[in-house]
Amino acid sequence: MTPPELLNPTMSRRVFIGATAYVVSVPLFASILKTDNELIKIIDKGQFFTPEELTILTDVAEIMIPKTDTPGATDAKVAPVLDGLMVTWANDQTKQQFKTTLMQINTLARDTYQQSYTGLGCADRQQMITELDKAAFTAQTTQLSINYRRLKELIFHVFYSSEEANPDFVLIPGHYYGDLTKSQFEKVKRGETL
Repeated sequence: MTPPELLNPTMSRRVFIGATAYVVSVPLFASILKTDNELIKIIDKGQFFTPEELTILTDVAEIMIPKTDTPGATDAKVAPVLDGLMVTWANDQTKQQFKTTLMQINTLARDTYQQSYTGLGCADRQQMITELDKAAFTAQTTQLSINYRRLKELIFHVFYSSEEANPDFVLIPGHYYGDLTKSQFEKVKRGETL
């Protein structure tokens, strides 16, 4: 059964990357929970990623930013936003880097556990990503380390620019206002000029 929050076929999402704000229209993907290994399996093809890649991406992001008493990466729809960014923001090199990273994670699972990433149990997936994270920041020159760190950076960036993680975020268009009083800030939020 599809959770109610996944029934809405699209959502619009703000993402702030570099000096540019992107509003990304992203589909919400149908998914099922595989109870045998506690994995959210994405059924739909994304705008860029395959269902298997989205499944790996969703799980890796949730391992990095799990739901606790605050929202996790899945709550913030990190994977669908990243999928949308690959179409609207990413250049060919970035697109290839992210596809390669997900393939490398799957290959690492096969080399370590003789099983695909999506076939691993929850504890094995968490252990593998924890070890990969440590290795990526220790041996920083390997291609997997470089790719993983870039993926992690973007996962956290998308998460922290989400309404779920940061409901008070306001992107103020125009020029930089260095020091605003609360009343001036409220005026800018309403779209009024100073």
